[in-house]
Amino acid sequence: MKVALPEITVLCVGTMKDKSLAALARIYLKRLNHDVRITVKEIKDRRPKEERDQLLQLISKSGSHVFALSEEGTCVNSKKFSQRLGAINRSMTFVIGGATGLHQEVKIAANELLSLSPLTFTHEMTRVLLLEQIYRAISILHNRSYHKE
Repeated sequence: MKVALPEITVLCVGTMKDKSLAALARIYLKRLNHDVRITVKEIKDRRPKEERDQLLQLISKSGSHVFALSEEGTCVNSKKFSQRLGAINRSMTFVIGGATGLHQEVKIAANELLSLSPLTFTHEMTRVLLLEQIYRAISILHNRSYHKE
């Protein structure tokens, strides 16, 4: 059964400087575009308060369900993540902080805090991991063989 997901935006502080990680991100975006409208928006690395202001403005305009990626967030397995995405009936925004992480006010503004792992990753790796997990979630929702149990 094919599950239609609303639009997804991945809001990132900073750009992809590592060419190999950028190539991986493009691969997952290409795969995802077959199933969902997904957009990556980058904002420039700035002082934490300036990043906060820009992120809060973009979040408030979106009207979407916001997941802020944070070490304090809930860490779920891929199956539960797919169930969570499948249960949301409006657009979704995932927010990835830069080198200094996300400002506390951005975390408070989010509907949910999500952790990909107890480990800390660069924002570039986080982007690739998040895109892969969104792709995996959609594969689970569509009963595709990508996810193995």
